[in-house]
Amino acid sequence: MNGFASWASMVWAQARLNQTVLLRQRGLAFSVLLLPLFMAFAYTSGDAQGGATVSGVPMTVFAAVGAIAVVFPFSYMTITTGIVVRREERVYKRLRGSALPTSAIFAGDILHATLVGAVQGGVILAYVIAVVGAPVPRNIPLMLLAFVLGAAVFAALAIGTSGLIANYEVAQLVALPVLLVCMFGSGMMLPLSELPEWGQRVAERLPLTPVVTMMRTAFLGRDFGRDGAPEVGFLEAFQSSAAGLGVALLWIGVSLWCTRRYFRWDPRRA
Repeated sequence: MNGFASWASMVWAQARLNQTVLLRQRGLAFSVLLLPLFMAFAYTSGDAQGGATVSGVPMTVFAAVGAIAVVFPFSYMTITTGIVVRREERVYKRLRGSALPTSAIFAGDILHATLVGAVQGGVILAYVIAVVGAPVPRNIPLMLLAFVLGAAVFAALAIGTSGLIANYEVAQLVALPVLLVCMFGSGMMLPLSELPEWGQRVAERLPLTPVVTMMRTAFLGRDFGRDGAPEVGFLEAFQSSAAGLGVALLWIGVSLWCTRRYFRWDPRRA
């Protein structure tokens, strides 16, 4: 127990270090902390969707539920940039020479990004229910599973690709296309049915797509992975999410391989 408490305290210290690094970069802090909320609110406010529906669900509600997932690409940005900054400033080099275990370093990175995303997701969730008019999630366990899965996928991606990024400026440039692809290619804002057939096949294999689909199933009690989005029961909702879960786990596996292959503790310019 004492060993775990010591490890947990080191993880918390690492999470606080992440927050310090983030707040030092004011432009990045604004993008990570406030931009996801602004994007979610702006896109789902008023009658922006013109009264359209998707499988009987108002388009505004459909988009609003998907907008909760916007926190995950920004989580990728948070973790990636934090890793690159600390690596290039030789913070990692000093940590590696200390008694701090590697698991605590990575866990601190993930904990910080997950806590930030959880607060943002909670704010967007409250807005979606109170203002947009979405129903309370029908399947809360599935909703929680979707959030944990999204956090895990994008944390793994961030750690796995950080070794390929040269510096802080490049980290932001890399994060931007990740954000855009996730927004417009994963069905977060628009239904995948509006894409050409080949585009739908590609989109279904993006890392955020299964998370968005799972959230909508949990929220609205419908399987949006099937034509017509038929209603599903509590257990059937988990069954319908199994394929998406497999896609997400595959991305985690690829990311872990990239971590072993490309992750760097020393500065790239060293």
